[in-house]
Amino acid sequence: MIFLLISVIVFVGYALLITAITMGWLRLKVFRRTDSLPKVKVSIIVAARNEARNVERLLNSLLAQDYPSHLVEIIIIDDHSTDITASLVEEFIPQKRESHNLKLIRLAEEDGSGKKTAIDCGIQASEGELIVITDADCTSGSQWISTLSSFYTQHQPGMMLGPVCIKDEGNFFGKLQSLEFVSLISAAAGSCSAGFPILANGANIAFTRQAYDSCGGFSGNLQYPSGDDMFLMMSIKKKFGVKAIRFLFSKEAIVYTPATLGFRSFIQQRLRWVSKSRGYTDPMLILTSILVFLTNVLLVFTAFASILNPGYFKFFLGFYLLKIIIDFPLMLSYSRFQKSTNLLWLFPVMELLNAVYTLMIGIAGNAGKYEWKGRRVSNKGMERG
Repeated sequence: MIFLLISVIVFVGYALLITAITMGWLRLKVFRRTDSLPKVKVSIIVAARNEARNVERLLNSLLAQDYPSHLVEIIIIDDHSTDITASLVEEFIPQKRESHNLKLIRLAEEDGSGKKTAIDCGIQASEGELIVITDADCTSGSQWISTLSSFYTQHQPGMMLGPVCIKDEGNFFGKLQSLEFVSLISAAAGSCSAGFPILANGANIAFTRQAYDSCGGFSGNLQYPSGDDMFLMMSIKKKFGVKAIRFLFSKEAIVYTPATLGFRSFIQQRLRWVSKSRGYTDPMLILTSILVFLTNVLLVFTAFASILNPGYFKFFLGFYLLKIIIDFPLMLSYSRFQKSTNLLWLFPVMELLNAVYTLMIGIAGNAGKYEWKGRRVSNKGMERG
């Protein structure tokens, strides 16, 4: 009876949360650019470490933007790469006529290391009113920056969250990652629209220099190697309120990132993402994390329990079907926006696999270590190597 009562409380809470996020998503209106002349100076900041295989593709994408070149600067910060990333950027600069707005900064030993340090270094060297952050393995359409600028001009948010799409590379593992990302970005969009932003993805965020400086940048959470996007979002929310954060609902604003190639790399990436949760202070974000974790715990527990005791199978099947019913409307609607409905046949499989790995990663990410870009990170968040 106690187990059933706890299960009901958890699932009711989860259902209310996802319903609120879904309603928030459905209230979003597609953004249409105006024809007004751009006036905002934009600084694109990219922290790069060991991205030799991706950085040229990124640069070609950024230099193909239709935004006036005199109003945009691109700053690549090399975070102590052990490959030829920095050399490729240096070679790229003189090859392009547009490259007068492209700069490379190499972090010195005394500067420190890590993504937050690299991004802050780039921001301090920038001149733009609007700061745009993306990752070194990303690409975008030619209207990405102009769409961000137009949205900023019309609505004046302190921070913008943009859509991110994983390219599935055609294999089963890539498709699962792409579908999982649909759930993450749709949750970011819907929660932001509903008035309680709970997710941000550093592959596509933008914020004003004034908001960044007012919040002290990353100064309060440098002990966590990951989480530049989430911690900044929480700081801006605390300083300026939820209305200062907006999701940009536009196909032209989508940024594309590749799927992780190997399972080990995938696990290490997720461990890095989860490790920052120790620093969360936002009550709604903490409540959401607990609800999602407990929901997945119940699903996994009843699945394994039903193997030992068939009497639990009805609980597992009920929880499984209920979670699918709760999650599917949001997944379907966002997939239509992203034009990835062809992946939805994998949704029932993803629900099970996601529950298992969420449980395992949730525990390991807060108690263990992980590796990223050739660095080992302890559970205290200190980088080594």
